[in-house]
Amino acid sequence: MGGWTEGYVGGIDYIRAVYRDWSPALLCFALTLRGWRPPEVLRRGSFTMAEPGCGHGLTSALLAGAHPAARFEAMDFNPSHIAGVRRLADDAGLANATFLEESFADHARREGPMLDAVALHGVWSWVSAENRAILLDTLRRRLAPGGVVFVSYNALPGTLAYMPLRRLLVERCAEGGGPLPDRIARAVEFASRMAAQGGGWFGATDGVVERIEQLRHKSPNYIAHEYLNSDWTAFYHADVAREMAAAKLEFAGAAVPMEQLHDLTLSPAQQALAAEASDPAQGETLRDVMTNRSFRRDLFVKGGERLGPAERRALLGETRFALLTAADDLPEVASTPVGRLPFPPALYQPLGEALAEGPQSLDALLGRPALAAQGEDAVLRALVLLTSLSLAAPVMPEEGFAERKASAERFNAVVLERHRFGDTPGQLASPLLGAGVPVSRIEALFLLAARLGEDPPAFAWHHLSADGITIGRDGERCEGDEASRAELARRHAAFTQRRLPLLKGLGVA
Repeated sequence: MGGWTEGYVGGIDYIRAVYRDWSPALLCFALTLRGWRPPEVLRRGSFTMAEPGCGHGLTSALLAGAHPAARFEAMDFNPSHIAGVRRLADDAGLANATFLEESFADHARREGPMLDAVALHGVWSWVSAENRAILLDTLRRRLAPGGVVFVSYNALPGTLAYMPLRRLLVERCAEGGGPLPDRIARAVEFASRMAAQGGGWFGATDGVVERIEQLRHKSPNYIAHEYLNSDWTAFYHADVAREMAAAKLEFAGAAVPMEQLHDLTLSPAQQALAAEASDPAQGETLRDVMTNRSFRRDLFVKGGERLGPAERRALLGETRFALLTAADDLPEVASTPVGRLPFPPALYQPLGEALAEGPQSLDALLGRPALAAQGEDAVLRALVLLTSLSLAAPVMPEEGFAERKASAERFNAVVLERHRFGDTPGQLASPLLGAGVPVSRIEALFLLAARLGEDPPAFAWHHLSADGITIGRDGERCEGDEASRAELARRHAAFTQRRLPLLKGLGVA
């Protein structure tokens, strides 16, 4: 772990994933909800965004495909990460994105344009104090007034329970030889055998056995980068806020809208206790203590402007939302990070039916009698929950849609071609959302076959079988080519009837 990695785990790539948390429309909605004026350039799609420590850079690449008028600057010190995303960018013609193979120190010495938004996904917990100081200096110098920073990190006190598990994995992986994935598998198996004995820390700490069991099903890439870095720090929110203040940054609120609804996790008495703190950062930390929070996704603003109640209401009223699932697939009860929440049909059925017609603003929704009867607060709260659970999403303004659509189509054509041989990036760029829409490999192959004029079930089976992938139904494996193609034909019929209209509405098919 020495040399150029500076203590960061090397020799194994990070997981390939696209994250929606800092898509511009979602950032604007989260800020407006908390009473902050969102940067106008984010709303218009003409912003400049940076992603230090971008990993494989798939989020920045997808956003660049969805926002041709914006500029993106992403960097990572792992050359294999940058080589891969540069190839994707070249194939998709992303002239508005730059992917740099640099350390934080190298990047800090680079002159560049002022930034309107910066995304720091996970790196805050995984890098040294020296590198955090470098990041803060970059934010101080280059973030434009009114700019916004997304930062996610392991939080205290909830992470305390898993620190012994991390230490156990680190020590076991350091022993013996062989490839790192094999050492990780042996370390997780050892932890599992220890947990089976019970007692001690294992017996006294809720959720540890379940966490170890989850790790048995995680990729070694995830475990390596989540647990094995030399620098691995969990933070109280107040300490992060204090560090950010050195770069003139002020806490703006949770990036996930539902995490702004404290009544979901705190009783009225607990909310009153948190409100006794004179310092907002301490109040937020008290809430974390009372909920035993282990992970945070925060937004900070530099010179952010507060909205008055009337202007906040006006901005929320004009915000449009789109469904990300079929209306009749909206649940009556949803499993959420804060437990099971009821979705009353009297509210969610007319809401789903309205959004199924196409993107609707909050004001337009409240113009419908069935929703007006539920009240504005209830409808807005429902939109907050649907958005946070990836069942709906705020959309970009209509202005610039044609340009976004042309750019997204070029990007998506390249992504679909890549699904011949794998399942990543696993998302297509939506010009409506200005963000990604998840698709499975089979769905991507169906879409690619349609573009090429091929038979979708046969086309999908040709590529899946070449990779040794089998098809099953109801827990039973399909035996032979004919049975597999028949099952894919059944899935394609269901895809065409239910999923395809949704993807067309989102502009990705």
